[in-house]
Amino acid sequence: MRVSPALMTFLTGLLLLSMAGILYQRSLVESGAYGTGDASSAAAPAANVKYACPMRCVEADKPGDCPVCGMEMMPVELDSPAMLTAAAHAVSEYTCPMHPQIEQDHPGTCPICGMELVLKASDDAGVDPAVAESVAAVKISPLQGLLADVQVTMPERRLVSRSVDAIGEVEVPEDRINMVVSWQPGRIDNLELDRTGVRVQQGQHIMDLYSEELLRAQDEYLIALRARDQLSDSSYDYIADSGRQLLNSAESRLTRLGFTAAQLTTLAETRETSEHIPLSSAYDGIVLDKYVNEGDYVMEGSKLYRVADLSQLWVQMEVFEEDSAGLAPGLQVSLDCPVHPGMVFRGELELIEPMQSAMTRTQLARVRVDNPDMILRPGMLVQTSFELDRHEALMLLRNSVLQTGDGAVVYVARDGGLWEPRNVTTGLIDGDMIEITSGLAEGEGVASTAVFLLDSEAQIKGIPRPSDDISDSETEHSGHVH
Repeated sequence: MRVSPALMTFLTGLLLLSMAGILYQRSLVESGAYGTGDASSAAAPAANVKYACPMRCVEADKPGDCPVCGMEMMPVELDSPAMLTAAAHAVSEYTCPMHPQIEQDHPGTCPICGMELVLKASDDAGVDPAVAESVAAVKISPLQGLLADVQVTMPERRLVSRSVDAIGEVEVPEDRINMVVSWQPGRIDNLELDRTGVRVQQGQHIMDLYSEELLRAQDEYLIALRARDQLSDSSYDYIADSGRQLLNSAESRLTRLGFTAAQLTTLAETRETSEHIPLSSAYDGIVLDKYVNEGDYVMEGSKLYRVADLSQLWVQMEVFEEDSAGLAPGLQVSLDCPVHPGMVFRGELELIEPMQSAMTRTQLARVRVDNPDMILRPGMLVQTSFELDRHEALMLLRNSVLQTGDGAVVYVARDGGLWEPRNVTTGLIDGDMIEITSGLAEGEGVASTAVFLLDSEAQIKGIPRPSDDISDSETEHSGHVH
């Protein structure tokens, strides 16, 4: 009988494939994947411990590397024989794979879809009956927990605070703006302070003013001065007093017209009137506005200059209405200016305006900041972060908290592989941490990974989420927390 080359090639490949399968099967047996390794070379394994590949390739009775993928085998604690015996004596329940609400204690078919009912695994195997009765919890095996990478985290206490970010504009304080006015009518001559934006000091000569009323007042003062000198030697006291009163009245008029004490002393010594009176600035600061020019006639009370002291400034910060709670005068504030990167300006919250904008839903917070070196200028934009509500809080990883339509839920680790769903209320957020205000104790461990897996398992098995007096709403405040 002649065999074709194609058939010979097929038979040869089939033989090689069979030999490879036999060699691979032998390697699995020798590695202990089937629990049939060399008994003389391996120590007696623990009755309730096996080793599993993290990639779910194989299981073995002893440690080592996975013969399929090469990863290190991980120990998995199995149920004890007593637990297995208890599970065996438990009442068997059958359910439909497509309709888990169908349950019965004997095999059969689903009345809805007609599928064959399957044996339902008991979640109470190996669980303390007292624990199983006290909580409605999810039960997963140690191998399931290993493969799902369910990790436990513990809440911790730390100091936290709520941060409110705000941006504002530098302004000139109203109480730092002064108006230089004319104290008498006259003509402006020799205008020395002739431009805005320059610094002026208190007592600096700014202009000369010609005033006929001032000349008459000086003449009256000289007459009163001579009368006092003549009447002071009178033997009648009332006559001497009248001379002094006349001089005091003349001095008061000159003072009201802007004469200083030094000018009065000079006038009394020289006994000569002056057609022009020099005017000096009564304030320190920057000239914001100039209202007159040389040669202008002014009246008593006419505006000459508007001078602002910029050694202290206001910063009007806009704060959203939901962030304004907790702001109070006296709060110390650190300010950053984009024009001067790296520089930090210190200020104090001075006022929270009682009205808020109906359009932007913001409220103005006034901060007073020192500016001795004149680095900040009116009109600059600055930003800050108010630190509020500093307190000690119980913080937990945000991944551990599952936000649902009914509130925030965590899964608390219990004995026997149980995971108890529990409602909690949350507060401030600090990076990847969140504050737990109620519902969880400091020493309780919760699942920080695979939380959605645990919740899905609970929903499939019909385990209700707890409902108690804990508020379902989460109190979250915007901004960074420190």
